[in-house]
Amino acid sequence: MKNTTDNKVSQNEERINRYLFGQMSIEEEMAFENDVRKDILLKKQAEASARMVKAMAAVGGKRDKELISGLKNTSANRKPFFRWVSIAASFALVLTVGYQVYEYNRIGALGAEYAMAFPVSDIVRGDKDEEIEKTLSFLFEKVANGKDLDNTIIQLNDLLTLSQSDTFNDYTTYEFYIGWYLAIAHLRDHDKSKAKAILDLLLSKYPTETVVGDKILELKRKL
Repeated sequence: MKNTTDNKVSQNEERINRYLFGQMSIEEEMAFENDVRKDILLKKQAEASARMVKAMAAVGGKRDKELISGLKNTSANRKPFFRWVSIAASFALVLTVGYQVYEYNRIGALGAEYAMAFPVSDIVRGDKDEEIEKTLSFLFEKVANGKDLDNTIIQLNDLLTLSQSDTFNDYTTYEFYIGWYLAIAHLRDHDKSKAKAILDLLLSKYPTETVVGDKILELKRKL
């Protein structure tokens, strides 16, 4: 699902740039403007780029307002809203959208990298037939492989809550690892804010100058 989103973001970037530089046919321009009205992701990308254009003094105050308004209120009557943008603003738009794609991919890549910080084989060492170890191995492996993240995050959230219960239970000793893989799952799901919240929670319990505490802090500094 995330690979599909990555591809769509990249395709949107290409279309915005082609429109901006006048590389579309009339039919393509009409299709693009129609899609902006219907496609939420495309609209958000275009609006984000337009806001960067708005910040460029070279564009001019009046046309800046028309640009933002054009994106939000494009009507059935075609009204091109990128054609007259200055070259300086054009480069700003390309850089802005490019950075969004870069940051999106960077967060996912950090999740993949730090999933290996505590390998599943090092965490679960006992009898694989035991239900708890089978459950954790199954979930941690999903995170490491970036599979079924939505459901895995829900299950890890529940297990983290259980591991933090005042009453000792089978998951208590695995609290850190459950929390760690939950944070990694959020990163692999490209959600930096939720990952940071989990890492902050873990850091409050596992201070620096410990193996796990230092690893948490290392990852946080890269976000």
